[in-house]
Amino acid sequence: MKKIISIIMSILIPVIYIAVLTVLSYYIYKLNIIPNKYLVIGYIFIGIITIGCFYLIYRTIELAPRIIALVVISIMTIGLGIGIYSLNNTYHFINKLFVKYDTLSYKVIVLKTSDYNKIEELKDKDITYINDNYSKDINTNISKKISYNETLVTDLPTTYDMLVNNSTSAIVLEESYISLAKEEIEGFTDNTKVIYDFEVRVKAHKEESNVNVTKDPFILYISGIDQYGNVNSVRGRSDVNQLMVINPNTHHILIVNTPRDYYVRLHGTTGLRDKLTHAGIYGIDKSIATMEDLYEIDINHYIRINFDSLIKVVDVIGGIDIYSEKAFTPWTNRKVYVQEGMNHFNGIQALAYSRERKTYIDGDFHRGRNQQQVIEAIIEKLTSTTTLLSKYNSILNTLDGSFQTDMEPGMITSFIKYQLSNMPKWNVESVGTNGFSSWNYTYSMGYNYYLWVMEPDYDSLNENKEKIKQVLNEREGE
Repeated sequence: MKKIISIIMSILIPVIYIAVLTVLSYYIYKLNIIPNKYLVIGYIFIGIITIGCFYLIYRTIELAPRIIALVVISIMTIGLGIGIYSLNNTYHFINKLFVKYDTLSYKVIVLKTSDYNKIEELKDKDITYINDNYSKDINTNISKKISYNETLVTDLPTTYDMLVNNSTSAIVLEESYISLAKEEIEGFTDNTKVIYDFEVRVKAHKEESNVNVTKDPFILYISGIDQYGNVNSVRGRSDVNQLMVINPNTHHILIVNTPRDYYVRLHGTTGLRDKLTHAGIYGIDKSIATMEDLYEIDINHYIRINFDSLIKVVDVIGGIDIYSEKAFTPWTNRKVYVQEGMNHFNGIQALAYSRERKTYIDGDFHRGRNQQQVIEAIIEKLTSTTTLLSKYNSILNTLDGSFQTDMEPGMITSFIKYQLSNMPKWNVESVGTNGFSSWNYTYSMGYNYYLWVMEPDYDSLNENKEKIKQVLNEREGE
């Protein structure tokens, strides 16, 4: 019986080992993320161990060496299995970053004092919504439920005014418009109620860029939207507008902050200018094009995050260390306290710190600097400690669905492979584009709403335009 068990073990364990090694090799090839020099070393090591163990198993009569060899092969199999799990997580995580479709959330809204409580009660009534690229999708979704009279308007204020003046029975707004209305239109929340909601699936925006991210300098736009939830399930005002100018030749990263309330010309519009943050209401493509117009640049790719994204990434890496110039309680979260000097923040604390502006005399400018501090602290934590290796799988699992980018998986893996191969020390520099406090009318809200905006400081703007050009044009050794 012992002999039969010995024969089975001598066959079963090596077969499982070879199968696991084959699967691992497949993932290594498919992901293409590990530098060749590490692969050569790794496979030489595995080859030597494998040959030695197989020799002891099949060529040695003594029992003890064979048992030792089987134990070693078993341990190797477990190790290779962990490698498969990590590579599989990496593959799915990277592929989920690149999404082909977004989901827009719409709500049918009526006056709170009305008798309407469900969509069916609006049959043959007037329903109003903004005439944009998705008005046909709205019509298609509502028409599946009821017949109605469609009215199309050009902007949010007109839509709401028609509702409160009883010129329409209901209005339809996308989630980002609702957020804007709650902030800028007095009484919107108290006067309205939602009786129906639906989603529209739309093609995600992709920048057309052929840049080689391991060799060519490129610009990555980081857009932080003022929403929670899955990042590709909503649009939203872009409260974070950071340009990362990355030069892989000189290992120089320039982070340029633009205040959310910067009074700019939204790309493709005429008439009134608008707050930069409002560009996000019309989609990431509008934000990108507006930033390109402002800085006279070509943005190669973007990454989009939201509140949940930041909370998750900071928590999963064990928090970040931030130096604060002053002590305060953030206005967005009165349960958080920031002390003067060094702070160790969890995700919620880091979010509150990065959103704070009312504490500072220079308001929005300082908020931008806080955001840059948080970004730099995350980069520092991931690149200068063992955090990434020790928490690798938990990081990937936790951050699933928290980021969205138009960078294709092969582009991301090539950059990671470059980083692993060269392990460069990146020089991260942060600057901010300044402006002046002002009040004005905006494109999104029209002439009935006088809003606080930030007029550009063109000296500051032009200075940062030059900085961007300098980083893009740097060459190794300069």
